[in-house]
Amino acid sequence: MKIKFAIKLAISVLLVILILWKFPVGNIIANLRDAKLGWVLFSFLLSELIILNQAFRWHYLLIVPKEQKPSFATLLKYTVVGYLFNVFAPGGVGADAYRSIALGKAHNVMASSVASVFVARIFGLMALCLLFWLALPYSEQVPEQAVWFLAAATLFLIIFCLCVLFNPFKKGKFGLFAEKLRDYRKYPLSLLAAFFGSLLMQILSVLMYFAVFKAIGISISWALLFTAIPVTILITAIPVSFNGIGVREWSLLTLTAYAINSEQLLASLLLGYAVVILQAVQGWLFFSFGGSARKTRET
Repeated sequence: MKIKFAIKLAISVLLVILILWKFPVGNIIANLRDAKLGWVLFSFLLSELIILNQAFRWHYLLIVPKEQKPSFATLLKYTVVGYLFNVFAPGGVGADAYRSIALGKAHNVMASSVASVFVARIFGLMALCLLFWLALPYSEQVPEQAVWFLAAATLFLIIFCLCVLFNPFKKGKFGLFAEKLRDYRKYPLSLLAAFFGSLLMQILSVLMYFAVFKAIGISISWALLFTAIPVTILITAIPVSFNGIGVREWSLLTLTAYAINSEQLLASLLLGYAVVILQAVQGWLFFSFGGSARKTRET
C-alpha cells in the first residue's frame, strides 16, 4: 500500500514539475489575480447541488427493509462528510469508500450500502460516456485517441454492468454482495431514477468547470466542454496519480490546446482545487462539530 501511494505521489509530482517547467508561473498567477470571485462561488454552489443529488440518488439505490432505511438527512450527512476523504483518493473514491462503509457499519446494512455506492459509481461513469457521445458530433478537433478511449470505456462499462446484474457468485466472500447487485433487477424504476440522477450530477460537474473557466475569462464552446471534461474525469478516475493531480492538467491541456490559453486553463484548474478544498473543509466541519455522520443513528 505504501509503495502504491509513493508511486502515485511521484507521478503527480513529476507531472506538476513538468507543468511548472513548461508554462510561466508568473502568467498563471497573473490570471489568478484577475479571477472573478462570483464565478468561483457559483462553482461551489454547483458542488453543493451535486452533493444533494448524490444523497437523493443514494436514497433510490439503497435497497433495504423499511425499518433499516436511513433518513435522507442521514444519507446527506454521510455524503457531505465523505468529501473530507476525497482529497486522498482519485475521482471521488475516498468519499465513496467512507460513506458506504460508515453507513453500512452504523446501520448494519454493509452489503446493501457498498452495493448502492458501487452502482452509483458505475452509473456516474456511464453518464460521462453518454454526455461525450452526445456532444461529439458537434465538437471539432477531438483527438482520435480520446474517441478510442471513450469507445473502450463505454464497451467495458456495458459488459461490466451485464456481468454485475447477471453475476454467478452465490457463495464465498463476495456472495452476499453479489446477491445485492442481482437484486437491482427487481427495481428497474429505482435504477432508472438513479441513472437520471447520475446524468444530472455529471452535467453539474461539467458546469463546475465552466464556472471556473469563466472566472478566469475563458470562453469555450459547449461541445468542447462536454467532450473534454468527461474524458478528463474518466482518465483521472484511473488510480495512477495522487487524486488525479497532474493527470487532470495534462489531459485538459491536450484536449483544449487549440481553443484555450494554457496559462489561463491552469489558473482555472487551481480555482477548481480551491472548490475541492472548500468541500473538504465543509466535510471536516460536519465530521467534527456537526454530529459526525458516523455517529448518526435513526431514532
